[in-house]
Amino acid sequence: MLKLSNWHKSFGNHQVLKNIHLEVPTGDVLTIIGSSGSGKSTLLRSINFLEPANQGQIQIGDVSQDVSNMKQEDILNLRRKTAMVFQNYALFSKKTALENVMESLLMVQKLPKSEAEVIAYHYLEQVGMGDRANYYPVRLSGGQQQRVGIARALAMDPEVILFDEPTSALDPELVSGILEIIQNIAHNKTTMLLVTHEMNFAKEVSDQVTFLENGVTVEHGSPDQLFNHPENERPQAFIQGITR
Repeated sequence: MLKLSNWHKSFGNHQVLKNIHLEVPTGDVLTIIGSSGSGKSTLLRSINFLEPANQGQIQIGDVSQDVSNMKQEDILNLRRKTAMVFQNYALFSKKTALENVMESLLMVQKLPKSEAEVIAYHYLEQVGMGDRANYYPVRLSGGQQQRVGIARALAMDPEVILFDEPTSALDPELVSGILEIIQNIAHNKTTMLLVTHEMNFAKEVSDQVTFLENGVTVEHGSPDQLFNHPENERPQAFIQGITR
């Protein structure tokens, strides 16, 4: 379960996220939509503390914190409960697929190498990359690199997975394979937040949808409400424009 209250993020004088409130039950999928610059990626990065929020409260599972008085140890404890899949894959170029998945298991969870290797290979198999375990990223296609990124996230056994436009850097013919993997792991024990422009996929996979504009939640509701019966004209215009 993930809950944010009174969540704010600024870069200097520029306020990117303004008083965000959201709650996603365990196993649910929340899709965040909106135009470029609306704050979607910053929201995910703030939850993962890559760009810590300036104000607000966060709860992941049974751990609650106010960002105004968090220590580094508190941040690390919450970060261990999340994993992020990036749009640009963010793999280590000098490590194999297997070593990329093992890295956080070794460095964050402090597992023995032999145990980390077994876990990493299991998740590479799960995303169809077992036969590429010893390949370096340069020898993998974009879709294959993203599969490794998803395996890396799953291997951490997080309570929350954050997907930041996981198909935006892919050639169109590779998109469906990644979306299929995401759909296969959705609605399990892991809560998911998904930023995407794949509107048809968002309709299918989401339990909730949030429309952000200028860092503000303009509308929030079920996929049916947001896509078929939006109350606000801005989500309606956005969805019509992107699906046209």
